Amino acid sequence: MQETDHIIRIAVRALAEAIHRKGGLAGPAYGGVSSADGIRLHQRFFNLLSERHEAALVQSEVALSSTFGIEDWTFLINGRCDALLELPDDPWIIEAKSFTGPREQLPEKGEPVHWAQANLYAWLYMAKKPKLQSIVVGLAYIGLETDDLVEMQRRISRAEAEAFFRKTCMAYSEFSINQLQSLRFRENSGLICRFPYSGLRTGQKRFMQEVIGAARQKSSAFIQAPTGTGKTMAALYPAVKALANHLVSHVFYLTAMTSTRLIAARALEDLRQTGLHMKYLVLYAKEKLCLEPDLYCDSKQCPYATAYYDHLPDALRQLFLLESIQREDILNCARQFKVCPFELSLDIALYCEFIICDYNHAFDPRAKLDRFFNQDMETQMLLIDEAHNLPDRSREMYSAVLDRKLLDEAISATAGLSPLLEQALGRLKAYMDQLNQSLAGENPGFDQLEKGIGTGHVLVAENYRAMRELPASLLSLLGRFEYFCRQFLDQHQDFEKRRALLDFYFSALYFSRVAEEYFDQTYVTTVKKSAGHFEISLMCLDAAEKLAKSYRNIHPAVFFSATLSPLSYYIGLLHGNIQSDRPESLLLGSPFPSDNLLVLICSSLSTRYQKRQATIEPILGMILQAARQHTGNYLIFVPSFAYLAQFRSLIRNLPVREEFDFMFQIPNMNETLRQKFLHRFERFGDRTLIAAAVMGGVFSEGIDLFGERLSGVMIIGVGLPQICPEREIMKQYYTEALGSGYEYAYLYPGFNKVQQAAGRVIRSENDRGFVLLIDDRYDLPAYTSLFPAEWQPTTVSDQDELAAALQDFWLQTDGGS
Repeated sequence: MQETDHIIRIAVRALAEAIHRKGGLAGPAYGGVSSADGIRLHQRFFNLLSERHEAALVQSEVALSSTFGIEDWTFLINGRCDALLELPDDPWIIEAKSFTGPREQLPEKGEPVHWAQANLYAWLYMAKKPKLQSIVVGLAYIGLETDDLVEMQRRISRAEAEAFFRKTCMAYSEFSINQLQSLRFRENSGLICRFPYSGLRTGQKRFMQEVIGAARQKSSAFIQAPTGTGKTMAALYPAVKALANHLVSHVFYLTAMTSTRLIAARALEDLRQTGLHMKYLVLYAKEKLCLEPDLYCDSKQCPYATAYYDHLPDALRQLFLLESIQREDILNCARQFKVCPFELSLDIALYCEFIICDYNHAFDPRAKLDRFFNQDMETQMLLIDEAHNLPDRSREMYSAVLDRKLLDEAISATAGLSPLLEQALGRLKAYMDQLNQSLAGENPGFDQLEKGIGTGHVLVAENYRAMRELPASLLSLLGRFEYFCRQFLDQHQDFEKRRALLDFYFSALYFSRVAEEYFDQTYVTTVKKSAGHFEISLMCLDAAEKLAKSYRNIHPAVFFSATLSPLSYYIGLLHGNIQSDRPESLLLGSPFPSDNLLVLICSSLSTRYQKRQATIEPILGMILQAARQHTGNYLIFVPSFAYLAQFRSLIRNLPVREEFDFMFQIPNMNETLRQKFLHRFERFGDRTLIAAAVMGGVFSEGIDLFGERLSGVMIIGVGLPQICPEREIMKQYYTEALGSGYEYAYLYPGFNKVQQAAGRVIRSENDRGFVLLIDDRYDLPAYTSLFPAEWQPTTVSDQDELAAALQDFWLQTDGGS
């Protein structure tokens, strides 16, 4: 390989599918299996091979690789063949595939794309064996429900294997010509592009050093950087350099909110102004891209799916011409070439240096992009923005739920169509009904349905039950349902209410998968009923190890947020508590002058639940007193919607109501109402606005109200999550695991909400404003130890002290103007 060669790495499966996969998204008539079932079936097949061929060396998951050169490009093709039999002078390469359904639905001569994989592996093996003139290649299809094993073999000569390999690589090089021709240009632009702003903010240089260090060492870093540090660019600029120097192959900018994704896209646009020509893509959820929503991803009927792979090359060639690929670009291209826009966005992502997307695409077992994160792929860089949101999200990712409503809809959809399926659904209904009845009294419920579960094993709370054990009987019923459901779906592919059945089927499959692959000491089985809604769940209490397994020592990962305090808490929740492999951590101070933010604490008023009724009027008095000191816009954060309703009722009866404008968050606000709420802050200076919202809600983070759009934030309470059985179980778990149950379940999540709410005030170097914290607990060491360094609080006991402190603060501002 010459030094001038440009190396393009591609996995065998990706290469085979790119060139030899044809037709639509519907896939074959036979079904696939879960990853856990696939592993088990492959092991069964490997054991069978070993028994059959005792004299042979039988190996599984054998790493193979070879290269292909064209001009100054070098393709490195690698992968792991399922089985290699080294018989004396006659080796075999076998590609194994698992399937569900009857064997009659398998293609008589095997899938061409599967033969392509086997043939490619054959050459990768023979390329290292120059004396080997032929090899046996085989396909093995292993049935899930039965012991069916369908095997096919053929002998391929050295010349045939090499010709097939070269032809496939040539086709791929032609297919990827636009991408290949521009790759060097794009990478070189990363080497020469400049930091797009006039200077570095305080802390940005150290932030960037941590990012590049993580890329070099394939390690992890946790960074708390206050608002105004310039976190987005501090993460993206060194990532550009990491890409340009081949430290990583792609960069994933991961965040929970669409607004933050758009901020990242704007930052890349700023870099383009300095000469960057790398490609980036913002990934959207499937439902936001679907062009035929009424067909519910029915790949057999959707016109954008039926010939997807036939049209895909032309669609990709068109998108190759763009450097920034937006939602409308994907939709327009999908319409033009009749391809599914969601699948198109995933396929073009392979050719983009930056992918801006939700956490799910890197971490959720159901939505993870295997094309980037399987064992054969290169190093990807993960930039995790607003990382304080990931612990809760990760617990959701690894939890599974069976919803009674979905079960009822599946029963209704299949009524009279299949006696065996109806019976399986009926048994699940009976199981849920019995549990539901137990919730009405003190009966543990699970002890009547699950063998070996005693009454002492079950936590009993109002409309709630929980146990540490797996529900073995329920899983057995689910397995029976899944078997007959697969059969039914194979035989009734076009029935009218297919969607209702699929919704429950997919939730059942994931429930079974979680039980088999992930369930351990970090899980509990729960059943709860709320507002008539009934569900059974496998609830993950701590996803740290599962999350970390996907990136630790594999992909460099940088977790950053304005609120990662205490850092040890977030490291434990996102990286695990392995003392021998602690990630780098960085705690940056605010880049803005400390006197721009006034932090006031009123600890003379308690907002503890028992005292809320008695203190709500004095608290309102403090809020009005604060607002009277300066004409401006103010955000009030309250503990709950119930408190907000009381607060609103008090204001409605105020004699001074005309003195201010008031605005209130309502439950379940749609996007239009949210924007209307925020738009009101565009008016300022003439009349004071007091807007009330719930702490931890949609207005607590991710909103930027620069300058005089927001003069102050007043926070009522300490943000503690409501006491509920789930939180109490989490508290017990972390008490046993770390001795910090209350802190992990209540204190730290609550204070994060406080920090997020307070962070709305100072968004730029020109902002000035105040934060008023109202609660007696803000004087306790447990809370003061969590205060950011830039908070230098002043205590105020009553309205007079509050008015004096604010008058002095605003006098300094007015004097400065």
